[in-house]
Amino acid sequence: MDRQAPDPLQLIRRRIDAADAEIHRLLMERAAVIDELIHVKGTSMPGAAFRPDREADMMRRLVARHSGVLPLASVEHIWRELISTFTAMQAPYGVVTPPGDDPLALRDLVRFYFGFHVPVHVAPDVAAALADVAREGRDLAVVPLATRGRWWAGLIDPDAPKIFARLPFLEMPDRPAALPAYVAGPPLTQKLEPDIRLLVLKANAEASAFLAYVGGRIAGEAEGEFLAEIPGDERISDFPDFAASPAVGGFAAPIRVGSLEAAADSGRAGHE
Repeated sequence: MDRQAPDPLQLIRRRIDAADAEIHRLLMERAAVIDELIHVKGTSMPGAAFRPDREADMMRRLVARHSGVLPLASVEHIWRELISTFTAMQAPYGVVTPPGDDPLALRDLVRFYFGFHVPVHVAPDVAAALADVAREGRDLAVVPLATRGRWWAGLIDPDAPKIFARLPFLEMPDRPAALPAYVAGPPLTQKLEPDIRLLVLKANAEASAFLAYVGGRIAGEAEGEFLAEIPGDERISDFPDFAASPAVGGFAAPIRVGSLEAAADSGRAGHE
């Protein structure tokens, strides 16, 4: 008697089950590796646990190898959930935000990048959020780029919190969690060489000319100051007055999907 042909639907479901089991196994393996890393590094503070350079390199490699029908933003969110969870295993932290002009968009951004495992609370304003980061030494502040006023005042002191990321990291049309924002946290224990540096400049014609020359941009202006994004190359050394301006952080250049090669050229590999 001839055997009945296998049910194609059952075969597909078995493949899905096998893939799910392998994904789960690898997640548990990654968790075990992170646990080993914790014992080796002795990490207990976010300043030591956060590695924005390595995270940027991971995301660049993810985009470079991605293909198929799965939306890239979904893959990004999965990876961000993993990164956030495993970072919190090394050093528990929270996220604090100002109220924001669009609180729902800000909350979407925070949950997309930091997941649901990390506690989030809202401060009365940006100054209070940055003060919380400085006081607790383990929280992060997420500040929308559209924030008005001289909000960066709480970042200028050398020992104050510093910006180390700009979101979203993947720039693409119609993406979820698209609100542009900076991430500020406790000073990192490892020195970064960011793609983009953030300096506070006097708001005048000379600063505008300098920014035009180095390919920088004004990210904010208030009370006679520019918050300026400046590419992290050597041309700024030709301008000692500007090179000595207060630095409030820096970040990896975002990836414009479709322009990965240019973004990857500016990236720097890190080490976990």
